[in-house]
Amino acid sequence: MRKRELEDWEKDECLALKAAIEAFNAGKPRSETLTQTKIGDALGINQGSVSSYLNGYNALNAKVASVLAGLISKPVESFSPRLADEIAKMARTSFESNVEAGPPIFSSPRRIDIVGTAQLGSEGYWTNLDQAAGWVETYSRDEDAYALRLKGDSMAPAIRSGWIAVCEPNHRLVAGEYVMVTTTDGQSMVKELLFETDEGVSLMSINTAYGERLTIDRTNIQSIHYVGAILAPSKILGRI
Repeated sequence: MRKRELEDWEKDECLALKAAIEAFNAGKPRSETLTQTKIGDALGINQGSVSSYLNGYNALNAKVASVLAGLISKPVESFSPRLADEIAKMARTSFESNVEAGPPIFSSPRRIDIVGTAQLGSEGYWTNLDQAAGWVETYSRDEDAYALRLKGDSMAPAIRSGWIAVCEPNHRLVAGEYVMVTTTDGQSMVKELLFETDEGVSLMSINTAYGERLTIDRTNIQSIHYVGAILAPSKILGRI
């Protein structure tokens, strides 16, 4: 069967790639130039097949284009916008097929009142603010969500003093994420939850100056709530 002759635009792609390789090789010592043999080794084909691609006998494909683009440190679109689009579509399809979509968000941002201040240390406390505390607006499906103004530097630089924590009492606790803990003696603190057992919880401060770990028995815990969001002070919208 007689081989199909390439369209003019297909030949132009081949010649554009060939010119890009020649420009890449210009001024380099022979030992550093990109030869057809080196290209063949990278593609797993022989030198003759490489020559057919570069001289317009075989049409370029996505694999050849992407490998050659990497070898000469040029984007595929510099010699074939068509193949660049094809490669981008393949990447998106691959990504979408391996990512499970999360649940849709039907709720809108809502007002969550700032009800107190929590110290960011093991010696912490939570004092109720006056009626000028303010509120924030954010997404939360927890009808009992509340916000706290954080004070202290035990979790700096991850959380800075003056920022706002949105707490969700009805959300499950997640290891590796933040929780708001109130002890039976009235201390309240925001920490990273390491793990929990029937006997107690293990917590961590980001700032090691406050100690790396803190373990609290269940009998000494009044409440432990999931922290769903940390918001900057600029997100405070007004007065209650």
